[in-house]
Amino acid sequence: MWLPIRAGRFEFRIQLLVPVAAAAFALLLPRSDLWLRYLLILSVLVFHECAHAVTALLLGARRAIVCIWVCFGLAYVDRFGDRREAWVALAGPAANLVAAAALALAGGRPTLALGSAPILDLLLAANLLLGAGNLIPVFPIDGGRALRTLRR
Repeated sequence: MWLPIRAGRFEFRIQLLVPVAAAAFALLLPRSDLWLRYLLILSVLVFHECAHAVTALLLGARRAIVCIWVCFGLAYVDRFGDRREAWVALAGPAANLVAAAALALAGGRPTLALGSAPILDLLLAANLLLGAGNLIPVFPIDGGRALRTLRR
């Protein structure tokens, strides 16, 4: 089941298990802020996928759909058949790396210590991991999609 939100040519779909997972963290671990940290990391993923979608729309796509599951996301956009596909593929990692740079300038230090890390540090680490990880030139992730497009 999905919760769809539409705005013109853009559609955002979030799986209903996402709020259920956050609520489960909150109920099972009432003294923990793990549910909040889950939602923060998920927001980094949403930011990444929305960067793909917005770039595709700006480059002429008829529509873009962003789908968010409990622990991953996907942007469905029109295939262009030219180098615009590389720009769309690289938009997500670029957005994460720019956000990571801004967070580092704000004083963040990347860490993976979920339970004790300041939120700024957690957001910096999530943006770095998602941005750099998606640049690996292996299909079907973003770096592989960009490389495939540029080699045509």
